[in-house]
Amino acid sequence: MSNVETIKYPEPYGFLKEKPSVRRYLRYLLFFGPGAIVASLTIGQGQLILGPQIGAWAGFSLLWLITINIGSYIIAYVSCRFTMLSGIGVMDLFAIKTKKGWLNWLFIFILLVFIPIFTASIITTLGQSLAWIFGVGHYLWWGVSFCVIAGLLVLSGRYRLLEYSQIFFVFVLGVGAVISVLYFNPDYLKMLPNFFNIGNMPHGYPKWVHEYPSVVNTPIPLVVLGYLGTLTFTLVTLIGYLGWIKVKKWGVFKDKEDPFSFSEKLLGIFKKKGEIVFLPDDPNEVKKSRLLLKPLMVDLGIAFIIVSVVSAAYMIGGATLLRAQHVLPKDADLIQKQVLIFTFLADWLKPIFQISVFFALFGTVYAGFEAAARMLYETGRGVYRRINDLEYPRFMFYLFLYLLTTGIPIAILMYKGLSVIVMLSLTLLFVGVFGVIMYGVGVIYLSQKVLPVDYRLSRASLFLSIIAVLLLMTPVFSLVF
Repeated sequence: MSNVETIKYPEPYGFLKEKPSVRRYLRYLLFFGPGAIVASLTIGQGQLILGPQIGAWAGFSLLWLITINIGSYIIAYVSCRFTMLSGIGVMDLFAIKTKKGWLNWLFIFILLVFIPIFTASIITTLGQSLAWIFGVGHYLWWGVSFCVIAGLLVLSGRYRLLEYSQIFFVFVLGVGAVISVLYFNPDYLKMLPNFFNIGNMPHGYPKWVHEYPSVVNTPIPLVVLGYLGTLTFTLVTLIGYLGWIKVKKWGVFKDKEDPFSFSEKLLGIFKKKGEIVFLPDDPNEVKKSRLLLKPLMVDLGIAFIIVSVVSAAYMIGGATLLRAQHVLPKDADLIQKQVLIFTFLADWLKPIFQISVFFALFGTVYAGFEAAARMLYETGRGVYRRINDLEYPRFMFYLFLYLLTTGIPIAILMYKGLSVIVMLSLTLLFVGVFGVIMYGVGVIYLSQKVLPVDYRLSRASLFLSIIAVLLLMTPVFSLVF
């Protein structure tokens, strides 16, 4: 690379060039990987807790939040597209193109403040589920113990078996909720328009909800924005995904023995020249680069479908079952009430629900820690040399200690009365909605400014990307106007 100014793209997967067929499209499923982690993080914490609760008090009226979530997936595509085409990490680009890397430092600050709160909430929910399953022990001991176990698994690199079991049990949770919803046959004519009634905001909680002070004391705007944050890609998964691209060897990294070193070499050329001069202008190479983006499109598409279907099922389940019985999941029993949705078909499904909840939440701990470590490493190494000098496993260990020493005290405060739902909503508001909007604006702008003309977004794609950002801002517009 030091002697070559122009790279050549690797050959795309052979079946991408085949004629359309069922066999070809089934092979596309092999690309599903990082999207499974994104789906697991979304379902494991947000949908199990906030989804049924919002359905219970808001009915079908907020289903449109699931629809506008597609905006975060479009932003994720634009972000990863840049790295898969150029080989340069988006956060490295932000570090260079923003004054003193201020955006990187802002994202680092947001993560260091709010990820401990997320850690505390997962200690609480995982602990409550285990205490409920086994019927003995204090939930804090359960939560802390299994978060430590998950962290040690991450540090030891024992991921594959956990990933498979995590995907399986999240699949069980999703299928169980969807089948239950289909079985109790909601009013589809009343329900379906709410997916497209974008901007519709409830004016207040129903009277019966005032029996739950911890719920009504949370402002509706905060709950709405927090729930949107559970649906979206967050800063953690958006930036963590940039590292997974290299691990998966997608795009320009295909067939590279060491994708991370290759990325560093391309970044070095960019810093030296001040622009991207190494991408080929041969039309055949440009066409080849488009095919290399297919794994990303497939992975994100499958993840969006899974998240949307399961999220809708849990919100509809809350609207149909919990609302009818005036039941709300609250801080003291964040998981237990949701069993009504899953066991609607038969009581014997309760143990399956409990086991699935455990693996979904345990998987969330694992995937969340891995994603947070990737995010902070990718964000920090461009603005703080000591991070760049650290080996990634050592960086993960330091982050693990930080999360334990900050997360456990906050979990204790939650035990003493600090609202889990309020704190989780605040966390997802900044790590999800606001952070993603800022990130999206920056990615779209720099993609069009830095990439060579042949590799920039088309006019249609640029328009769609701008719409994606505006969609995520819809709840804010609704609250203001």
